[in-house]
Order: sequence, then structure tokens, then C-alpha cells
Amino acid sequence: MLKFFLYLFPLIFFILHDVAGTQFFVDSTSSNMTSVDEASPKPTPILMWEPVISQAEIECMAKNIYFEAGVESTAGKLAVANVTINRKLNKSYPNTICGVVQEGIHYYNAKSEHYVPVKNRCQFSWYCDGRTDIPNEGKTWESSRALAITVLESHYDEELIDITDGAIFYHANWMKKYPSWSKQKIIMASIDRHIFYGNKRKLY
Repeated sequence: MLKFFLYLFPLIFFILHDVAGTQFFVDSTSSNMTSVDEASPKPTPILMWEPVISQAEIECMAKNIYFEAGVESTAGKLAVANVTINRKLNKSYPNTICGVVQEGIHYYNAKSEHYVPVKNRCQFSWYCDGRTDIPNEGKTWESSRALAITVLESHYDEELIDITDGAIFYHANWMKKYPSWSKQKIIMASIDRHIFYGNKRKLY
């Protein structure tokens, strides 16, 4: 009889140990007991990041489109926007939209208490030609502003199509004498009233 208990005791201990290490819950619709090893973890929420486009960016891009290509086709407007974006991404230029559009020599005007551009010493002529920078309300301004918003959204979503093939320079095609710098560049596209250029590729 003693030998029987000696053989039976390890078996009882194993069963009790195994049962104690398992949690149970009772299904109210059934008398069966189901073991649960661990609770299912709650799904981690996925945080979506969306870039915030400032009104300043929109206004700067819209004005550049309006004053540089307002009377041109959508392609002509988009090409100017492409150059603006390409300069923003280029280390040789400011890394913001407004910085690119307003790049040039400025001086402090004590009367207005603002920095203003030196006449004819900026990258985009409309910004420092001495004329007003307030657009005329109408379809041309509305279309320029709408395109600016679309371009900026596409840029930050990395879905913007560059129809200038990376151009960072351009000039009007009606000029009798092309700028001297154009001889050092390579033509990337000719769209509406502008010819677009990129830097010449080095040959090794």
C-alpha cells in the first residue's frame, strides 16, 4: 500500500501544479471550462502625420505663380511652381517657399519698419520691381492660389510631378538677348512664355 502512494504522489503533484498554473473562465452559456493563457492585447492606434501648410507658404507660392505666369496655361503656372519647389530642395537656395520667393538683397525701411527688397536685386523680378505686390482679385488670382495649394499638398505628399525635369532657372522666351548665365546652363523645357534650365552636368 505504501508503494502505491509513493507511485501515485508524483502524479497528483504534477496534475495540481499544471492546474494551478492555468487560468479558467466559465462560459455562461455552457458548463464547459475553457483555459485562457493570456488576455489579447488591445490594438495600438496608428498615428497619421499630415503636414500643415501655412497660409504664408500658400500666399508666397500663389503670388509667384500669379506674377510670373498668371496669364499662361496651367502648364505654364505649374512650371513656375516646379522651379520654386526645386529651389527649396536645392542646397544653394533657402529651404522655405517664402525664402525662395523673397530671396534677394533687402534693407530696413524705418518708415514702414519692415525690410524691403532693393529694386531689381532679387531672384523673381516682380518682388523687387517697385510695383505693388497685391494681386487683382479675379479668376487669375483664384486659379493661381488654387494651384498653389494643390502643388504644396502634392509636394509634401511626395506626389508632385515636375514637368520641368528639375529646372531651377528660367527666363522669358521673348527676350531679344538671353541672360549671360543661360550659356552656362542646360535647357530642360520650353513651356508657354518661358525657357527652363538646369545646371550643366559634369562629364567625368
